[in-house]
Amino acid sequence: MSFSVPLLQFVAFLDVFAVGLIVPLIPNHVRQMGGNHIYVGLLGSMFAGFQLLSGPVIGSLSDLKGRKQILILTILVCCVAYLIMGVTNYFAIILLMRPVLGIFKHTQLLAKASVPDYECDEMKQSVIYGKMFAICGVGIALGPIVGGHIVEDHPIHGFRFVAILVAICFLVNACLVYLLPKVNVPVRRKFNPTSSSHSILHSLLSCSKQSFVQLSKVEWSKYWIIFMFQALSSFAMGVYVSNYALYLKTQYGLSPKYIGYVVSIQGVIGAISGFMMGYINSFYTHDKDYSIRNYHVFILLSASLLGICLSINIVMYTALSIPLAIGNAVGRLVTLDMLLKRSHGDHRGTLIGASNSVRSLCQVVAPLVAGFIGEFFNVAYVIYASFFSASIGLIMSFHYKTKWLLKVD
Repeated sequence: MSFSVPLLQFVAFLDVFAVGLIVPLIPNHVRQMGGNHIYVGLLGSMFAGFQLLSGPVIGSLSDLKGRKQILILTILVCCVAYLIMGVTNYFAIILLMRPVLGIFKHTQLLAKASVPDYECDEMKQSVIYGKMFAICGVGIALGPIVGGHIVEDHPIHGFRFVAILVAICFLVNACLVYLLPKVNVPVRRKFNPTSSSHSILHSLLSCSKQSFVQLSKVEWSKYWIIFMFQALSSFAMGVYVSNYALYLKTQYGLSPKYIGYVVSIQGVIGAISGFMMGYINSFYTHDKDYSIRNYHVFILLSASLLGICLSINIVMYTALSIPLAIGNAVGRLVTLDMLLKRSHGDHRGTLIGASNSVRSLCQVVAPLVAGFIGEFFNVAYVIYASFFSASIGLIMSFHYKTKWLLKVD
């Protein structure tokens, strides 16, 4: 099974590359079809909302039926959905495909969950996840560039060509997953085919009951401030990301090709920042509860977003997007470390799940807020909402840091 892990890593790369090809192009494509900013925001919110609801269900099905089979199924559904998005001339069809993609687009989740099936050593697993993160960073950087060039060279049918290319990528991924060796399904996942529906329903109900029991045991008052930091930073970046393609086009007149370059720069910087986390932490050996790092992250986010709001040209915008990407990447890791540090190992899985839910909820709300501001005010004012959210986080993080320092003294 030596080739299985590299195969999974390539599947993760191709998935992110394919998504990077088309996602930055969707807002402009919808606008060209006559949709307004609210419709653009609605597309992002619907995807995130269905992702939030379907994640546990897809995960449970992969436990029951085996991850390989569910992964192939979800990839093929996404292949068809992206192809339909590209060939249709009706906004209603695109609106329908976004929930479908939200339900089935869990390639990254299933790929990461499949790693232990082919590598039992936990130490090696962490290395594999690190490499997978790096490879996906390359995919994030390359996808928008290639997609932008295609649309630039073929302004009329460019989006359709990109959607076909994305569908091909997903089809190739399905074939690659099919090549993975068969993994013996544990006894707990085997069931009688005549009662498969009943077994799946019973398993989901049982998992739900256990989840509620675990949630009731968590002392949430200890963690609300950390979840608030996550919500504020996620909302700020969610509003920014859902708007940047339209912002770059309307404010600076950038073509899809150059928008792809700007997006790729941010993706590369974010990936590098994640890898440099160990080096960054070496400067904060005295920061035991990560409060100072969290404060510095919000300084970086707030200053960068304010500068972007006031930027006068694309060079200034791009320069300021670099510290913003660093702050976003580091901030996600810092708040997670804060959460795990405070948990002391208790209910760790439950807390990480709650953390993911907070980010998912922000991804549902942020595009809608960006859409309303862009439609009723101006696209230029959308980033002010990001700055406002980051500023609240800056004030709260300063108070949190000061309170902790006084407690230490």
